[in-house]
Amino acid sequence: MIILAQSTRNDEEEITESALSENNDVFEEYEEEAARIADPIAPFNKVMFHFNDKLYFWLLKPVASVYSYIIPEDFRFIFGNAYDNLKAPGRMLNNLFQPRPKATGNELIRFVFNSVIGVGGLGDPAKHVLNIKKQDADLGQTLGHYGIGHGFYLVLPLFGPSSLRDGIGLAGDRFMYPLTYVSSSDLTFSQTAGIYTLEKVNDTSFKIGDYESFKESAIDPYVSMRDAFLQHRKKDVEESKK
Repeated sequence: MIILAQSTRNDEEEITESALSENNDVFEEYEEEAARIADPIAPFNKVMFHFNDKLYFWLLKPVASVYSYIIPEDFRFIFGNAYDNLKAPGRMLNNLFQPRPKATGNELIRFVFNSVIGVGGLGDPAKHVLNIKKQDADLGQTLGHYGIGHGFYLVLPLFGPSSLRDGIGLAGDRFMYPLTYVSSSDLTFSQTAGIYTLEKVNDTSFKIGDYESFKESAIDPYVSMRDAFLQHRKKDVEESKK
C-alpha cells in the first residue's frame, strides 16, 4: 500500500495538470470554432442543465469536499486507478472497433499488467514501468469514427452534456463495464449504487473549482457548455482516425 501511495504521489502534479488540460479542452476549445448541432428539445435540456447545476452545488460539491478532507489524496488516486482499470475492457474494445491495433494492444497490456502487478488496478505500473499510457476510447467516439453524426443535443441528468449518438454510446459502454455483469445476488442495489456514487464523488474531488471557473467566464453557461462539448467530441473523433 505504501508503494502504491508513493507511486500515485509521484504523479500527483502530472495528473493534476492533465485534469486541468482536459478541462481546458472541454470548456475553452469551443472558442476556436463555432460548432453546430440541432437542439430541438432545448426546454428539456435547459431544465436538465439547471438540475445538474443545482445537484453539483447543493450535493455533489459539498459531499466531495468533505470526502477530500477525510480521505488522503494518495488513497483517492488509488481508488481512481481501480475504477479506471475496470473501464479498460471498454477502451480496448472500442479501440479495436475503430480500428486502432496499437492502442488496442496497449490497453490489453495495461489491463493485464495493472490487474496483476498493480493489485487489481490499485496502481498503474503499466504507465510507470512500461511507459504505456491509457488509450481513451468510447462507443460514441467509435460511432463518430464511422461517420454517424450527433443527431441532436441532449443533456442527461447526472451525466451532463451529450447527444443522441453519445447517449446511445454511453448505454452501450455499460455493456463493456465488468460490474454490469455482477449478479444481483452478489451485490444489492444499494451496494451497486454505492460503488457508482463513490466513483463520481472520488472523481469530483479532484475537479472542485473547474465548473465554477467555467460558469464565471461564460456569458451563457448553457450555450457555452454545449459548444464546448461539441468541440471536445469533434477532437475525440478526429483522434480516433489517427
